[in-house]
Amino acid sequence: MENVLYAKDGKIFTNSYMEIYVPLDYFDDKFAVNKGSSIETIGLLYTRAYPGGKEGPIKLLNIPAIINVAVYDFRTDEIKVNGKTLNVMCLNYLKDSYVLHQTVQKGREVAEAFLNSILMGKLPKTLNYAKVIDIWWRNLEMSGVSFKVPSKIYEMIIANIYRNQGNVKQRYGEYYGKQTNPSGTDYKTGNVRDVVEGLSTFSGMVFEDVSRMITSGINNSIDGTEEPVSPLEKVIYY
Repeated sequence: MENVLYAKDGKIFTNSYMEIYVPLDYFDDKFAVNKGSSIETIGLLYTRAYPGGKEGPIKLLNIPAIINVAVYDFRTDEIKVNGKTLNVMCLNYLKDSYVLHQTVQKGREVAEAFLNSILMGKLPKTLNYAKVIDIWWRNLEMSGVSFKVPSKIYEMIIANIYRNQGNVKQRYGEYYGKQTNPSGTDYKTGNVRDVVEGLSTFSGMVFEDVSRMITSGINNSIDGTEEPVSPLEKVIYY
């Protein structure tokens, strides 16, 4: 986007006609709020520029912080990114239109919003799996927040939220590492509750909503689904 956007007086403008795509899921999950003249949202959005009137490729606007993008004209649309379809609100910007402010908000709210989007499995499903950890680090840097835990904790969270879409009981990272040329986007995500429910009966019972978790365990037993045994479960059995 460096050839499309330019800064002036602390604001960002576009030097050609451009579209910004806000996933409609963001509004449903309160990660984006329509304020009329602007939209407050997590800045993981897709964009397309039309330099010289020619359609350019769709690119990621990688600002994992809370931003306010100006609203002039918009429509609902569908876009395809990495072979996946996204339902979006398409924001239209004419040449030299103001797009957003050059600075971003810092603070725990920024880090909290991004953490919640990961735990709820609500980041765009078009993001490359290998880049998610880098985006998270960028969010923490921009927000000025440190959770004071080692990187492996972040990596473990991502590893558990991202599942093999062909077998949700398998971490996507396990599947990804065995592929010769992995796409990095053929995964499935879910919120923490859904992930724990799918892991094992024991994991579900020490979580919450015990009735739902027991039901899931019964279904696994009926289907003959093998459940992984956690280290804690081994200790208890011992």
